[in-house]
Amino acid sequence: MRSIKEPADILDPRHYAAVRRPTDLAEPLPPWCYTSPAFFEREREQIFFKCWNCVGPMSRVAEAAGSYITFTYVDVPVVIVRGNDLKLRAFVNSCRHRGQEVVQGSGECKFLKCPYHAWAYSLEGELVGTPLFEGHDQFDKNEYGLVALKLEFWAGAMWINFDPESGDLLSYLGDLPERTKAWHAEDMVCVSRVETVINANWKQYYENFSDVYHVPFVHTSSLPFKGHAKREWHNENYIGNYIMHRVWFPGTRSIPDEAKPLPEIDLTSDLQGAFYPWIYPNGGMSFTNDSMWLIELYPDGPERTLHVRSLMVPKASAALPDFASIIVNYENTLALITSQDVVVLESQQRSVHSPVYCTGRFARMDKLVHDSELWILDRVIGNADGQ
Repeated sequence: MRSIKEPADILDPRHYAAVRRPTDLAEPLPPWCYTSPAFFEREREQIFFKCWNCVGPMSRVAEAAGSYITFTYVDVPVVIVRGNDLKLRAFVNSCRHRGQEVVQGSGECKFLKCPYHAWAYSLEGELVGTPLFEGHDQFDKNEYGLVALKLEFWAGAMWINFDPESGDLLSYLGDLPERTKAWHAEDMVCVSRVETVINANWKQYYENFSDVYHVPFVHTSSLPFKGHAKREWHNENYIGNYIMHRVWFPGTRSIPDEAKPLPEIDLTSDLQGAFYPWIYPNGGMSFTNDSMWLIELYPDGPERTLHVRSLMVPKASAALPDFASIIVNYENTLALITSQDVVVLESQQRSVHSPVYCTGRFARMDKLVHDSELWILDRVIGNADGQ
């Protein structure tokens, strides 16, 4: 029995050679990738600070000017605010004086005012007020507005990027918008949003989302069996920073067979079933025959993750007179699925701490998990063999 401990040279590609093999011969990521502060910091620098990150439905921010929300993403305080022109903008939620969080929680305001020394910013992020700050002839307010973040929109959701040199969101997504346009997700409404803390590394859930191997064992009581015509995995025909699998079946797996479903979306036969893309690094989606659910992950260090689940449906479905009684079955199913995943993910996280933990091998049904781990290594370590 061999012990696998975190090496001092954690970024040496040789430690990950076994992961780089073809799936049938590869081993999973070493355990320190799920526990190491050093590895997580590298992920922050090379992944979260450079990629597009999903931060939830646009409806999180009310439509009135001055409406705002705040949250923390990989230790960065963020505020998204609707300007006087009703456009949404994202900023680092840190006062340019001495770093105090300018606003907290969510709400509506005329301007953003720091509670520490009352520096005030317009809804567009400009510094407009610095009380008791006379005598600074070399100080130009125009140079000290809130630090802006890139904010773009797709599928009714908000996406932020910390890298001012990054490309646009649609280029990052590749062919995914075209593949999902039939669902018209941008016209859906969010009918529930649930937060769950998972005491596990963010990659545990990230990998679990595309892990079809666990479904018949972990989700026996939550995902009713549906005979499917076929299943498709991500391959070279899919272009963009995402991974996916698709299953073709009639109806919905989101509720028990005897429960009343939502009206089906008008989809062609080649789209019936469920389409599951995971947009690297933190956004998962399930496009189904009657709805779409959205997952956001908010990593909080190497061993804690905030999981947020939003259920989105067509506006016509949300307006049904018996909608409340219908949707409760969907929400119950999603809650049960999440709780079942949390149990195994937290157990898995505890296990990788074992001083005698040994990595194993991937099954063929783990192909997407393996591909996801390679995406991580390409960015954290580099994608050239042995480099």
